[in-house]
Amino acid sequence: MEKDKAIALNNEGARHFLNQAFDKAIDCYNKAHAIDPNNTSILNNLGLYYHQQSNFDEAIRFFEKALLITSKPHFLINIGNALAMKGEFELAWNRYMDCSEQFPDHQNAKISLAKLATHLGKFEKAVHFWQDIIKENPNSQFKTALAKVFIKSKQWEKALEVLSSIDATAPEGEIWFMIGQCEFQLKNYGLAEKAFKSALAEAPDNIGFRHYLAMNYLAMGQVPSGLDHLKKSHRLDPENPAILTDIGVVYLSTGERDTASHWLNKALEQQPDFEKALHYTSLMKQIKSTHPKQN
Repeated sequence: MEKDKAIALNNEGARHFLNQAFDKAIDCYNKAHAIDPNNTSILNNLGLYYHQQSNFDEAIRFFEKALLITSKPHFLINIGNALAMKGEFELAWNRYMDCSEQFPDHQNAKISLAKLATHLGKFEKAVHFWQDIIKENPNSQFKTALAKVFIKSKQWEKALEVLSSIDATAPEGEIWFMIGQCEFQLKNYGLAEKAFKSALAEAPDNIGFRHYLAMNYLAMGQVPSGLDHLKKSHRLDPENPAILTDIGVVYLSTGERDTASHWLNKALEQQPDFEKALHYTSLMKQIKSTHPKQN
């Protein structure tokens, strides 16, 4: 009877947790834990609560208590996740590997390994894990993740090959954008333009999509079109130092130094240590000292 009460309290806590009523959730979990301290579901939920609260040591303590009682894959993954959030990546990796070895059919362990490998810049390992995952489950989400690894590692052709195999159920805007990124890097600017426009057709207010289209126009030598899209991006995100800087750089390239200085200064007002804006501001000072304006 008491254990049934603990289960009910645990379930109530889970509902509060999902609704982000965290104070109510922990109250229910603590009451449930007091009644049944060896219930692994309660222990795991306590761990998830403390993880959400960024108290990762306490989260690990509860996950490990649950693991000592019953060896389940999600307890190992949850410990790994908490360790990763603490920046203890080697320990996190070991937990994910333990899970993958003990539960070879549990795909989430491989997914965690693939994500951590990507985060650590171990792209070959990340590719290996994603390819292994895709063999078992060739869905668009996993293919997109693999393509992102290829993009991060600047393997543009391989990324395009993966992207071309993704079915139409994937978010089309994101896929078109990634295709555009690859074609842009391969200097296939016409194909990149089509891809970025297709991405924007799905998400007209996406700053990243429009910013890349602007850069593509500039690479094509179509300065007015590039500047037009940069200014549209600026209207959508007026405090973005990258956009402000790029507008300044365009004006600098056309010889409009005063206008360029205006935009670069606006960028530095938003972020005084923005490296690209500082670089071009310094460059302008050098130009000004070498080639002063004629009266």
